[in-house]
Amino acid sequence: MKSVCRNGLSLLLILSSVSAAPTSFVQKSFKIQRRQTGSTSPDGMAALSKAYRKYGWTVPEALNTTIERPQVLSKGDPGDGKEGDVSATPEEGDASFLSPIQIGGQTMMMDFDTGSSDLWVFNTHLQPQQTLGHSVYDPAKSSTFKTLEGSTFKISYGDSSAAAGVVGTDTVDMGGAKVDNQAIELAVNITDSFTNDVNSDGLVGLAFGSINTVKPQKQKTFFENVQASLDKPVFTANLRHATVGSYEFGRIDSTQFKGPLTYAPIDASQGFWQIESKSFAVGNGAVQTNPKASPAIMDTGTSLILADDNVARSYWRQVEGATMDNQGGATFPCTAQLPDLHIALGPTYMATVPGDLMSFQKLGQGLCFGGLQSNLGQPLQIYGDVLFKSQFVVFDGGNSAVGVAPHAF
Repeated sequence: MKSVCRNGLSLLLILSSVSAAPTSFVQKSFKIQRRQTGSTSPDGMAALSKAYRKYGWTVPEALNTTIERPQVLSKGDPGDGKEGDVSATPEEGDASFLSPIQIGGQTMMMDFDTGSSDLWVFNTHLQPQQTLGHSVYDPAKSSTFKTLEGSTFKISYGDSSAAAGVVGTDTVDMGGAKVDNQAIELAVNITDSFTNDVNSDGLVGLAFGSINTVKPQKQKTFFENVQASLDKPVFTANLRHATVGSYEFGRIDSTQFKGPLTYAPIDASQGFWQIESKSFAVGNGAVQTNPKASPAIMDTGTSLILADDNVARSYWRQVEGATMDNQGGATFPCTAQLPDLHIALGPTYMATVPGDLMSFQKLGQGLCFGGLQSNLGQPLQIYGDVLFKSQFVVFDGGNSAVGVAPHAF
């Protein structure tokens, strides 16, 4: 029976090999709300390791010894291979945020990631043990799926974890906004660093298509395909601590932030929503210049803030009992009073991250793991969800800018 099903799927892929340019059928704006899923606690070391792997940085040895190294599991068969609401979800106690979308009429819980550009999904090319706990996209059940003949993808990280496979197109629906012939990446080979996150069924990349991994021709992101049809060529991230928030496309909801939005120009040359961030302050202290400041990426797909080493050390020096380890991250006594972090987003705006958001995880024995960690001298700062929980953020594709303001409540 399995052989018959697999042969049937192979035939479907062969017959569906003709692809067309993506077309969008969207309302002028649409909202994707958060929804609570999962019941596990955040894992600070796993979040730190994941961020290092994502950007191809060497993972400190202490993180490698505390976190199970990914192993390649058995492989699948390459031959198989204007306003709406959906929800976005705080996963693992606020560690990241998930949102339901429909691909070929099938609902998947996805991680919206402004730090990558692939739309990748768990699917029936994978073996059953690789998809336990996940919703699985089945191209054989979609009347609109087509194979992108000869196209492949590979997402690989610095510690050998990877996902690779074939590519097709299908109709993607987010809150009633639909894109026909959106590129969908279907893994055939995968390491268990991807399979261990059972809450997420895949990833929606919202950075720039220049870093999409599909070969021989890079594919546009969902936002790039719908952007021209929107009321405004923007999307917003309104991510909140322990409560419902939202992503919204085509509209900026002024009730969700305080004061005016301040915009910072982006440098998209590396494919990211990248801004300058050259100063900071700790608590009530004076503003300090970061003399060798690395550019910062606004990344909803990373849980932590990874700042330049001098920024992280300056902050944790102000916390009694805190320690910074070049191998295992910054920790502190859970009873310690944490100061606010003030950090520049662009040349004129200083964001305030309240001290109560700077604790990421209780480790046990009275110790907690910090939401601010060092990038250990890497050439980028990564501003993840710890920062987003304090700020309303506009990603403005029309003006190549990022807009920021504090949450309204």
